[in-house]
Amino acid sequence: MNKKLAAAIARDDRLEDAGMHADDRQTCYRHRSWADECADRHAPLTAGRVLAEALEIDRIRLGKRD
Repeated sequence: MNKKLAAAIARDDRLEDAGMHADDRQTCYRHRSWADECADRHAPLTAGRVLAEALEIDRIRLGKRD
């Protein structure tokens, strides 16, 4: 990580803490990179994805097979 990216991440963190929406970040908090560089690594959160994840967790907990 270079100094410019580190400074931008710190700035986005401060702005988000002050009320900026997370979608307005120029940096990616999770991947510690520029947001446009990792945009394809983020799948949008949908009700279907949440339900699928919950069902998968239940399947694993109950030891069910497909």
